[in-house]
Amino acid sequence: MDRSSLKIAHVVCTYPPYRGGMGGVAYEYVERLRARGYNVHVFTIKDQEVEEDPRYVHRVPGIIHIGNAGVLPSLFHRLAGFDLVHLHYPFFGGAEPVIVRKAMRKDQGLVMTYHMDNVASGVKGALFSVHRRLLFPWLMTRVDRILVSSLDYAKHSALAELDVMDRTEEHPFGVDLNHFHPGEEIQLREHHQLPHHLPILLFVGGLDSAHAFKGIPELFNALEKLFSYRWHLIIVGEGNLKQTYQALAAQQGLSDRVFFAGNVSDEDLPRYYRLADIHVFPSTKRAEAFGMVALEAAASGIPSIASDLPGVRTVVRDGDTGLLVPPGNIERLSEAISLLLEQVDLRERFGLSARINAQRLYDWNPLIDRLEVTYTSVLTQQTKREY
Repeated sequence: MDRSSLKIAHVVCTYPPYRGGMGGVAYEYVERLRARGYNVHVFTIKDQEVEEDPRYVHRVPGIIHIGNAGVLPSLFHRLAGFDLVHLHYPFFGGAEPVIVRKAMRKDQGLVMTYHMDNVASGVKGALFSVHRRLLFPWLMTRVDRILVSSLDYAKHSALAELDVMDRTEEHPFGVDLNHFHPGEEIQLREHHQLPHHLPILLFVGGLDSAHAFKGIPELFNALEKLFSYRWHLIIVGEGNLKQTYQALAAQQGLSDRVFFAGNVSDEDLPRYYRLADIHVFPSTKRAEAFGMVALEAAASGIPSIASDLPGVRTVVRDGDTGLLVPPGNIERLSEAISLLLEQVDLRERFGLSARINAQRLYDWNPLIDRLEVTYTSVLTQQTKREY
């Protein structure tokens, strides 16, 4: 198969420079496939002007644009001529024209990466529930292959309610082991005026409403119990809730120990992992399906304290590469942090094991090899499933 003549489209609701897991994964797939000679294009929502987009990144105006969702009917025509479409789901308003096109053009291969369930409360949750009952089964029956970051998550997700496991494959996301690696960051520690022996906790994640499930209030409540220990927390990330979290830290007397670093560049992010001794990942909902940040921490040789959620627990191995705690359990989270603050040898052993595990299971190269095999399988098979 001539790679350069094969046209592949990735459709995703967010894409860099926006910081987010789905867009980040799509970016890695696109860039690594293009490096192997594939003709890959990206279609995403036009939510901002990006001056330096390469020619293969297409930002599509939507009729409606709300958060990370947008109604993009023009995708139906824009995807004409592509041999295979790789849809990153969920993408409300973007997935539907892709699936309609598949229903009408069965010869166009369709692969879906199912990143997560949509979880919300209130009106938004009610809309998600209606979509799950009415449209979700129709969408899933038309996909040639469904890729999940872990079968553990798939078995606890909305996919488990449908008869799709025969078309579901496990494709973990990878990490750049050269970019994220163990080491010391003496200059960064001095820049932030942190004493050499002061243990550093690190949180990396969006501070916007879409990522409110990341568990920062729960983390603050757990740290409030640990004033007798020496520690400093660095929070990397930006969003509309940042000021709320800063006020909460001040209210709980944590301001002197919590530093908000804001967004950091892709070049500097690995330095913050190397600066840290412990990565904290206290997400509270199943919207957290994998945990790229825990994988980046593992590649950097530091352990994670994470919530025991489907998918996340495949990246963070309890008692081996870190510690798992029940989601939202303040007491257990506090106990886990205190354990790794007290036992330096234990956290170093976890960190070494985390790096080895990342090298063994999450190197991007063999994972892209696996993706190529799936693409080839979809493109060469005759689609005979009944719709």
